[in-house]
Amino acid sequence: MTDSGIGMQESMKGFQVEDTIEILERRRWWILLAATCGLVIGFLAYLVLPAQYVSKTTILVEPQGVPEAYIKSTVTLAIEQRLHTLQERVTSYTSLNELIDRIGTERLDPSGRMTRESVMNNIRGGLAVEISGRKAKAPVFEIAYTANDPQVAALVVREVAALFMAENLKDRARQATATAEFLDKELDRLRKEVSGQEERIRSFNFAALGSLPSQLDTNLREIDRLNIELAANLEAQVTSTGRVSLLRRQLGGVNSEGGSMDTAGTLPTMLRAARQELLQAKRVFTDEHPNVQQLAAEVETLKAQLAAAPTQPIPEDEIDPAVVALRGEVDQVTMELQAQKRQEDRLRTRMDEIQARIDATPAREQEQLALTRDYENLANTYRSLLSKKYEAALARNLELAQKGERFKLLRPAQIPGSPAWPDLAMLLPAGFGFGLFVAAFGIAVAEFRNPAFRSVERLSRVLGLPVFASIPRIDNDQIFEELPSEDIDPKLVAYTAPESSPAEQYRGFLPTFLEAEDCKVILVTSAARGDGKTLTTMNLAVTLATDLNKRVLVIDGDLRRPNVHRVMRVDRRRGLSTILRQEAVLSECTLNSKIPNLTVLPAGGSVRNPLTLLTDRQFFEVLEEAKSKYDIVLIDSPPLLPVVDSKILRKMADMVLFVVRADATPRDAVIRSMKDMRDVAGVIFNQVSPGSFRRYYYYDAYSRYAYGDPIADDDAEGAQSVA
Repeated sequence: MTDSGIGMQESMKGFQVEDTIEILERRRWWILLAATCGLVIGFLAYLVLPAQYVSKTTILVEPQGVPEAYIKSTVTLAIEQRLHTLQERVTSYTSLNELIDRIGTERLDPSGRMTRESVMNNIRGGLAVEISGRKAKAPVFEIAYTANDPQVAALVVREVAALFMAENLKDRARQATATAEFLDKELDRLRKEVSGQEERIRSFNFAALGSLPSQLDTNLREIDRLNIELAANLEAQVTSTGRVSLLRRQLGGVNSEGGSMDTAGTLPTMLRAARQELLQAKRVFTDEHPNVQQLAAEVETLKAQLAAAPTQPIPEDEIDPAVVALRGEVDQVTMELQAQKRQEDRLRTRMDEIQARIDATPAREQEQLALTRDYENLANTYRSLLSKKYEAALARNLELAQKGERFKLLRPAQIPGSPAWPDLAMLLPAGFGFGLFVAAFGIAVAEFRNPAFRSVERLSRVLGLPVFASIPRIDNDQIFEELPSEDIDPKLVAYTAPESSPAEQYRGFLPTFLEAEDCKVILVTSAARGDGKTLTTMNLAVTLATDLNKRVLVIDGDLRRPNVHRVMRVDRRRGLSTILRQEAVLSECTLNSKIPNLTVLPAGGSVRNPLTLLTDRQFFEVLEEAKSKYDIVLIDSPPLLPVVDSKILRKMADMVLFVVRADATPRDAVIRSMKDMRDVAGVIFNQVSPGSFRRYYYYDAYSRYAYGDPIADDDAEGAQSVA
């Protein structure tokens, strides 16, 4: 098992319910003592603490007299918040000062040693307000006061309840009035803003008259009408131009026939008129139009005639009347054509004005929308605020008439007949719980200060190894009816008390040994000194020698602090160190014990550096000789953490057993030892507490006899009948 594997395995197999049960069972006397002390403390507190009396009054929060569907109250705070506000007002300096004057300082402070501020603080500290009907439509709350004098408690509660009801009415009326006044001010402000916005809209409509979005259709119809008039005007101009041309041709024919026309006076007039007609035609038609070409040719003809005409005036009596009539008609048509041209100019100017209005309409529409939107928002706000103002006015009248939500006294304050504190029914459980807490804290401190293994389950779960034997603490008075002789240690229970539970537990190793193949050398070690590895080694040796009838040799491999000779009551001067120094052989140093098939090889004389002897080839030869002469060789090795001897001896063993002392060997020491010693076969759990042993093995750890002991003679007949 690797180092990281051990740490991970320990974290995954942490503290479980079984460990808690084991701790509670082991520390049950601590818990019982602490709980008893807690109960005593609670009872003493009941006798010592001064009596405190509590007086209470119950107040109902009645809904308003008029249904909320008709008049909605302006006081919308939750009852919890309103009660908190009222409590602050009732316990203000002014209110409490008046309350103290009404009740009397001598009653609130019989000793006369308290200042007025201290009396106020006492009242604040003893006063309690609690709502008991939060989910109901009409909640109920209680006012309680605690004092040393029952009459004072009842008097204070009555005064405070009256203050609560009075302050509630004042607060509701004040809030309703303040709401109405605020809405009046806001309405005045909004009224001015609405008027200003209306004035801005009127100014805009006047400035943008003719280009407003509402006049767009009118403008479009107007420009259509003007287009029709312009087309008619142009058509009339074409007709007039044609008549002028026709009349001029007629006039030219008359002149050619009579020869007496005043060409010098008429031709310039005709030329000017023809040029005007040509210019007007070019405005309407292109140069390729027949009318334009005809008028251009006519202008050229008139120019030629004017150039060839004589300059002498013709006498008036020679002018033809037909020519005069034609000339008058030409002049009249020419004047009509000029009037039509002036009308065209007016139409085109009017069309430009209307088109400019149409082009400006989108911009005017955006401006009008902005102004209208602001106006509508202000108007809506004004109407909403006006409606709220009327509602607030109704709510104010409702509160002033005291028809709103009210406090009604349900249960008046009574003078308490018995003290509410100290309460024995509360102090005893509190003392009991405090005692349990102290016990839990002490147990936790004790467990963390001594983090040892205390149960077989946790040991096996954390190490991941089987527990071959769980040896209870050996009490000579309970195991032996009479102590054995001093020739051998009484705790060698496998020999001195073979029918006891500890001896039976040592035999739990035998099935494991029998299943192992070619297992001749067994190394027994532990994490630290005092874990009981030597006694474990000797008890296992006795079990193997007596129960399996094996020839067993026990080698005391702890050359630093040997203990095998003390358990067996033998001389240690000649032993393993003597052989390794080559001062004697194995047969000369082994000692036969009083136990059949059991031989002991003591440690021998003291050695300054045991590693030099244990690593010498002589030790291997001694071990090979022991394996040839004995069936089983058990080596009692030093602990792992202080020295490295066991790591060397491990290489020579076929099986390693690890001894852990319950309630003593630190868990981290065991885990570190497991990291150093790999391939450990199993664990011997030594000196287990009676409670843990009894719970795990279901019988008394201190009984003299184990399961399967012979039945007494006087019980044999009864047992036979039961069978």
